Amino acid sequence: MRSKILFMLIFFSISTQRIIAQTNDSSSIAKSLVELANICKNVDFTDAKSMELGYFYKAAPYIVYRGDNANRKWKSACNYNNPSEKEQVDATCERINQSINQDSTFKIVEYMTEKESEGTWHVLMVQYLKKGTLKTTAFAFLKIGNKFLLGDID
Repeated sequence: MRSKILFMLIFFSISTQRIIAQTNDSSSIAKSLVELANICKNVDFTDAKSMELGYFYKAAPYIVYRGDNANRKWKSACNYNNPSEKEQVDATCERINQSINQDSTFKIVEYMTEKESEGTWHVLMVQYLKKGTLKTTAFAFLKIGNKFLLGDID
C-alpha cells in the first residue's frame, strides 16, 4: 500500500511539473507572439535604423532562420543584415499584419506541442476577425537557446 501511495505521489509530482512547465512555456510563447505582432504593426518611422535597415529589423530576433545554411537552419534567429533573411523577416511580418494584426482583440484559443525533426514545436492557435470573418491561424515556435522563436505560420 505504501509503495502505491508513493508511486501516486511521484506521478502527481511529475505530472504537476509538466503542467507547470507547459503553462510557463505557453505564457512565454504568447508573450513572444504579442511582442512580435506589435513590432510588425507599429513601425517607428522616426527610428533612423528603420529607414536604414528596413521597417521590420526589430522582428528578426523573434524569427527562426530557415535558409540554406544547415548549421543555422532551425537553430538560430534571422540576421536582418542578410538580404535573404531580411526577405524572410519582412514576409513573416507581412503575414502577421495580414492576419492577427487585422484584429486588435485576437485571442489565443489553444496551445499544443508536436515533436518533429527540428525539435519540439510549440503551437498557438489564434483566432481573429478579418473583414468580419472569424479566422484561425497556427503560429508555431521553436525554443532556441532560452527564447521561443516563430518558425511557421499556417
